[in-house]
Amino acid sequence: MSRRIALGIAGALALASPASATIITTDPSLPPTTGEYRTSVDVHAEYPVGSSMLALETVRHFGFTNIVRHEVGPDEIEQFDSIVMGDVFLNSSFLGSITMTGPVSTLVEGKVGNTVGTFDTEMLSMSLSGTLGMIQVLVRESPTLASTGSTRITDLGAGLYQIDSFFDVFTELSLDGGASWIPSSTGPAHVTLEPLVPEPGALALLAAGLLVLRLSRRAGPVTP
Repeated sequence: MSRRIALGIAGALALASPASATIITTDPSLPPTTGEYRTSVDVHAEYPVGSSMLALETVRHFGFTNIVRHEVGPDEIEQFDSIVMGDVFLNSSFLGSITMTGPVSTLVEGKVGNTVGTFDTEMLSMSLSGTLGMIQVLVRESPTLASTGSTRITDLGAGLYQIDSFFDVFTELSLDGGASWIPSSTGPAHVTLEPLVPEPGALALLAAGLLVLRLSRRAGPVTP
């Protein structure tokens, strides 16, 4: 199998299987920049705010950049920036969509020196901030509860790797600039790694590129 065909298969799998809870990639390093973590149900987490209930739904965690990896004995600690997008509801009424950004730190046990394998993981910290209207919204990984998970990296051959990963993340919410924090009343959010969902602009560019390729194949080679 040529590398071009392998890459084509990887792209097709990523686009055709958005709910497969796994990704196919040419880069086995962590965190997986071609994937995103999502919950399998709409409700990601709920937080009691006074007598009301605020919910984060349809959450996507992606955009892993500025990655720095540290070796701590046999383990690898990864620090990176990330993006979280989701919808906010108050007592089941939609308030709006929110985009939050911030740093994340994860631990991958036994990763040093191993490209493939199954590794116990833990989200050590996450600190996200965003705004909804005039309200600043802060979300952090619980400083007292362990957010654990697992990652499996499999060599598929032809330069391709399959990555399966999940985390059970305990989160807390603050609406007062971090003066007080509200733990999620629904426990940890179970998030699984899935293929990155292209933004609408990227999908339009992809469609345009495929159309140009199709037209050029129909036209055949240009002769002077």
